[in-house]
Amino acid sequence: MSADDVIFSQCFDDGRRAARIGLPRTTNPYLDEGSIELDAWIEGYETVDSSEIIPIERIHLFHLGREAAERGDPASMCPYMNDDNPERMEIWLLGYAPYVDPELTANDNVPPT
Repeated sequence: MSADDVIFSQCFDDGRRAARIGLPRTTNPYLDEGSIELDAWIEGYETVDSSEIIPIERIHLFHLGREAAERGDPASMCPYMNDDNPERMEIWLLGYAPYVDPELTANDNVPPT
């Protein structure tokens, strides 16, 4: 994989994540550049279908997940676990995930020595 492929992939993922959590297109950090980064970010952003979950609801779901993590609620308490649209749960977990301590998660099932 070339360096351009890696950059494209990362920027594509960033654009897709921005759309999934309801951020406007103007949050694109590459707007002032005519580059592979700009094209990839826009392409990733456009892969998200906002017809079923509108951007304002996406933002709300993301913040609900973040608030749950800040309170210390377990991720299993996500209110969208049995929702007909799994994307609501995924957006909620995107908000929750940055607050998860990877050390705790990785060692949850390891007994103390």
